Amino acid sequence: MFGFGKKKVKQPKRDAPEEIMLTEERKEELLSTISLKIEEVDQVAGEERAKIFEEIGLAYQELGEEDQAIAAFENSISAKKSIGAGYKALLKLYNQKRAQAAKANDEELLQVYLRKMDQMMQISKDVTRGVR
Repeated sequence: MFGFGKKKVKQPKRDAPEEIMLTEERKEELLSTISLKIEEVDQVAGEERAKIFEEIGLAYQELGEEDQAIAAFENSISAKKSIGAGYKALLKLYNQKRAQAAKANDEELLQVYLRKMDQMMQISKDVTRGVR
């Protein structure tokens, strides 16, 4: 009646998320957006600067350029601490880099990304508490 004692059928886990192929048109669009935003970022400050860096990071992430995405997201967070799409994407990228370092048995790099993830958690606490 209630299903107590019955074993649940487990769904097999997928090894890796499916990669979405970018069209050449979309790649060109993203690269164009990045170059326009890079020119624009020097003309603004504060929250607007953080938003532009976040947009640049999201574009790089879609292109698969993880290191450039991380740099852009870090610039965004340093311009203004916030918990938005950039914060979440940066935390996800750090976690991916940490997993890669663990898989490669690179203890030094593993510690770098663990510290970066700890810093992100501190930013989350600061934003929640209203600390600037």
